[in-house]
Amino acid sequence: MTKLRAFILTSTVDITGDSHLTLLNRFTGLIKACDINIEIGNKIPDKSQLLSYQFLLIDLFGYQVGKGLPTNITALAANNTTILFNATDGITCEKTALLSNVKGVFYTKDRPDIILKGFDAIMKEESWFKRTTMNKAINDLLRNNKIQQTKLLNDNTDMIFPTLTKRERTIIGLVSRGAQNKEIADQLNISPNTVKTHLYSIFRKTSSRNRIELISRTQRYTATLN
Repeated sequence: MTKLRAFILTSTVDITGDSHLTLLNRFTGLIKACDINIEIGNKIPDKSQLLSYQFLLIDLFGYQVGKGLPTNITALAANNTTILFNATDGITCEKTALLSNVKGVFYTKDRPDIILKGFDAIMKEESWFKRTTMNKAINDLLRNNKIQQTKLLNDNTDMIFPTLTKRERTIIGLVSRGAQNKEIADQLNISPNTVKTHLYSIFRKTSSRNRIELISRTQRYTATLN
């Protein structure tokens, strides 16, 4: 059976001392223990050669990554199973890595058993990130999806019911998400009576008799347009 192959891109940051070499040797030793052939270099192989590796492991030792990732990492992760290691907690942003299609992040402080467990998960086509990172990423995606859905509803409502005002379209979006008059009033910083006035106008313009008809009508038009 052909062994899996990994290319390890080492950090080129010039830092004195042997701490980097110690960490690099420890990590590469653990990868070898997973029965993987490794090759090490400080330059990225050309595209055709890179495709011969099942894993691309990028050494972050000394990187001040902050909230972003180096552009080359983001581009590489789009086409290769990319893993970051020797990361520093509080500097490397896992959420950015996850959303950039990186498969996992390992830290300099991680115990050997944690690294082995994480790499085993990645070999099974899973991802390896902190639970909090996964939750934040999911919440961000859900929030962005909700924003896009609301925008789509507003755009489509504007197309079908052009006489609606911007405020009325906003209220339709909130009603469609289940908001009651007081919640709408609080969110828009207006009085409940003003909300009622807007709803009467909305019902008239959309030929709806109540909230249920309003939601059904706007969703039906949205589904038809999509």
